[in-house]
Amino acid sequence: MSSSWQTIAALLIVAFAAGWLVWRALTKRHQPGCGGEACGAVSPDVRALRKKLKKE
Repeated sequence: MSSSWQTIAALLIVAFAAGWLVWRALTKRHQPGCGGEACGAVSPDVRALRKKLKKE
C-alpha cells in the first residue's frame, strides 16, 4: 500500500470516528433506571394511569 492510500484511509477512519462521536453526542439520551415506561418497578395500574393522562 502506498503512502497516499494510507493517508486517505487514515483520514476516512478519522472522519468516520469523528462523525460517530458527534452523532452520539447530539442524539437524545435515555434516562437510566426507572425513568422510562418499561420500568418493572412501576405497577400496571400506574402505567395505565400515566397513559391515560398523556392522552388528555
